[in-house]
Amino acid sequence: MKNKNIKIHFIGIGGIGMSGIAELMHKIGYTVLGSDIIENENIKRLRTNGIIVKIGHHKKNIGNVNAVVYSSAINQNNPEIKEAKKNKIPIVSRADMLGELMKNKKCIAVAGSHGKTTTTSLVGNILESGKLDPTIVNGGIINSISKNNKFGKGEWMVVEADESDGSFLKLPHQISIITNLDIEHLDYYKSPENLNSAFEQFIKNLPFYGISIVNEDDKNLKKLILKNDTRKIISYSNKNKNVNVYIKEVNLLQNYSEFKLKFNFPINKFSGTHLYKIKAIGLHNIYNATASIIAGLLAGVKNSYIKSALINYIGVKRRFTHIGKVNLSNIYDDYAHHPTEILATLKGSKQVNKNIIVVFQPHRYSRTKILFNEFVNVLSKINRLYLLETYSAGEKKIKGFETKDIYNKLKKIKKNEVYFEKDNLNKLILAETYRRNIIIFMGAGSISKIASNFVKINE
Repeated sequence: MKNKNIKIHFIGIGGIGMSGIAELMHKIGYTVLGSDIIENENIKRLRTNGIIVKIGHHKKNIGNVNAVVYSSAINQNNPEIKEAKKNKIPIVSRADMLGELMKNKKCIAVAGSHGKTTTTSLVGNILESGKLDPTIVNGGIINSISKNNKFGKGEWMVVEADESDGSFLKLPHQISIITNLDIEHLDYYKSPENLNSAFEQFIKNLPFYGISIVNEDDKNLKKLILKNDTRKIISYSNKNKNVNVYIKEVNLLQNYSEFKLKFNFPINKFSGTHLYKIKAIGLHNIYNATASIIAGLLAGVKNSYIKSALINYIGVKRRFTHIGKVNLSNIYDDYAHHPTEILATLKGSKQVNKNIIVVFQPHRYSRTKILFNEFVNVLSKINRLYLLETYSAGEKKIKGFETKDIYNKLKKIKKNEVYFEKDNLNKLILAETYRRNIIIFMGAGSISKIASNFVKINE
């Protein structure tokens, strides 16, 4: 292949975003290698595909390579970064490398505080169903392909656009989706105003002929829609009948959801009111599906193919994923780690079973500090809650914002049964399985492994 002589080294190759880009570049024909500090499933998958990955960061890992790619998690004092600088090897951020890949395709970029991964996979499924053979780069494992990326020969590319470090502003695209906008990542943005400005800029970064698909029911996004006067926006809503695409007659059933969309103006000559069913639960997934349907229509997919993609959708790993049954209880693994996400998962899970038990692992002390009251409020809505120690993600403890502080606050409110047990978790949760409950292990840290181990030991 023409790119075979170009060697690219990825520092932190095991990350979900990095592994997807690395695998994609390998498929295009580049010689890809990389390093990371620990083994994980992503690294195992890369090695299966013939990519050499070394464990540990060391200057010896930087040999005769043409470029080095690094993720936002990599410090500039990293020995491999230093070696690359010393040898004058081009150093490229993950976002810049993804941007380079996107330049040769017509691109749909999916942004927002929550729902990006699911919406990216939905758009990918719709384009795939419509025989457009898209390239996909996602932030989670897509169950239908058991990985987070797909190399397609078609002209379209679907990408999850990460706003956490501002890198989504580097991605060239013709269509954007913005699912919602919560106040997050203030460690990077410093203020809500800066975060809002970044999303405003994201819309402005579209070419003059580009289109942004935006959720009008989100209060922060509604402000952006009203401010915009430079780009075309297609807005969707479950509350405003006069919006571009109106979501109506929502019906939340046990294993799927159905809804109608009224198109108040034609999209690629498609209009009228149409019924859709998605094999996913929760109103939040109806919003995700609506944005995906609009994107599919803009890309030229027929409505019949769109309907087929939604009803056959099998989701993304760790988005209310059923991982097994222990005694009478079904066990689920879920990525929710922000109050908005927790609430969405709770509402959706009630479609399946109202007897809900949650095992929650807070993620980052800084997030707990900024959203402490919001966490207490949403966690108080859970009838039986088991709290784990905070997953630090490398952060130092912040006094007053540890798990014990959430626990003490919830105990004072006394709205629910809440437990903070460090040693007897397996025994306590096992006792819950002798009733017809659904037990959700929830969080973004090591809790997924805790959940799978619980099922493995007790199944």
